[in-house]
Amino acid sequence: MKKLLLLLVFTYISCGIPYDGETIINIKLKVVNSENQPLANEKAYIGTSYDDDSYDFSTYKKKSNEEGFIQFDMFKPTNNSSLILENSTEYLPVYFNGINDDNFEGLNWDLGTITLLKLDEIITFTIIPNQISSNKIIYKIDVDAIKYEEQINLYIDDLIYNEPQLFYQVKKNQTFELNYQIKNTITEEIEYFSIPLTINNDELNYTLTY
Repeated sequence: MKKLLLLLVFTYISCGIPYDGETIINIKLKVVNSENQPLANEKAYIGTSYDDDSYDFSTYKKKSNEEGFIQFDMFKPTNNSSLILENSTEYLPVYFNGINDDNFEGLNWDLGTITLLKLDEIITFTIIPNQISSNKIIYKIDVDAIKYEEQINLYIDDLIYNEPQLFYQVKKNQTFELNYQIKNTITEEIEYFSIPLTINNDELNYTLTY
């Protein structure tokens, strides 16, 4: 077994595969449906970049178990990695960016729980800005809801929210929170707001006055 592991490590290094060949990490994700029930047999794979910006998509592939968990015991990537949930006949595609040791500590990298949604389960929520004060801007918006995001970015950055997201696809028939921050461009003061909203089977538009 040791000889096999050494051969595997040597093969990884000699072929330039972008894993360190020494440190074993565990990447874990739970997948559930819109009723919060675990989903079995959902396929996922890891995509890791080479130094030339091409990607390895074939080394690590898994399926979710009966409890909805997808777990990869794998060599730690030396470059940026993504976890991609394969195209499903039922659920919309999702992938996670930023799986690397800049965003995780230790050997257990837990991505939490993701709700997979079907096309007929989502509806549009749109925020319409209504600026009434010339010295105020929308600094940040966060919609705390069960929502569909094809790309989930795990990077931890101090972003400047000059262009906040105003369009969302959210699960139908839920109550959620619209959290936003308004910044005074003269005093630099930031005000925090949280608004409860309910969406049913129809598109929802919310006018955000500031």
